[in-house]
Amino acid sequence: MYCVIQEIKLKKPDMKGNSKDIEPYTGSAGNEVYYSYRKSSECFERDIKKAYKISIHHSYREDGKVKKKQWVICTIGHYYMIEWGSWIGDCCRLEDKLEAIGISEEELCDLVYAKLDPLIERIKNEYQETEEYRVATKNEKIIKKHQASEREFNKKYGKGYDQCYDIFGELKNETKLNQILEDYKYHKEYEEKSRQRQEERYKRSYYENSNGNHNYSGSSSYSKANSSNHNDNEKKLLKKIYKKMAMEFHPDRNLNNQDEAQEIMVLINKLKEQWMI
Repeated sequence: MYCVIQEIKLKKPDMKGNSKDIEPYTGSAGNEVYYSYRKSSECFERDIKKAYKISIHHSYREDGKVKKKQWVICTIGHYYMIEWGSWIGDCCRLEDKLEAIGISEEELCDLVYAKLDPLIERIKNEYQETEEYRVATKNEKIIKKHQASEREFNKKYGKGYDQCYDIFGELKNETKLNQILEDYKYHKEYEEKSRQRQEERYKRSYYENSNGNHNYSGSSSYSKANSSNHNDNEKKLLKKIYKKMAMEFHPDRNLNNQDEAQEIMVLINKLKEQWMI
């Protein structure tokens, strides 16, 4: 068996050319303005009108005569190989071809790509010498840079890059940018103040517990106990009670009333010590 690649002529190129430019445009969603882009409608002209028919041939003798069989695998367009690649499985029902020929996928690929790979390399090398390739590469770099800048900005500030900058990274809305920066600054300051308040609460709680300044139990007998009167089973139940109360009243779970939650946690922790669990 051997592979034959036949060049055939087309009436027109198999694919439209790439856009010649990137056009920024301004859109809106509700009251918000955003900046995006689109590829221009003016495209490069493509003058190569070729495709390549790939087939497998098999010559054999039967009753002293030479006979031939031929199976057409697929036809791949010239520019299709540049834009989308050359995997024959994308252009035909490969399973049907393998079954008809009676060979494995590996055997078929060995036959086909021994002939196809040099052709692909030549086509791509020729394309890389064109103005279309140069412009398409430049435009792709602009888009990738824009996407990377947007990811980095939105990761830090949450969102808003496309409300401030256009596809070329030019600042279009300084007012919106300042608003985003102010919101970010306020959010960070709020987080820091919350962290400091939480730290102070824990320090105060620790100090009060250490010095015994508060007794929330309503009975002095708890604070004076120095030994546990509970058996092992009761201690297990008390641990469950403690964990449940601690989860329910922990300040981190009661952000709207942290001061009260902190006071309750002080009492819960005192009970834990008194229960000796």
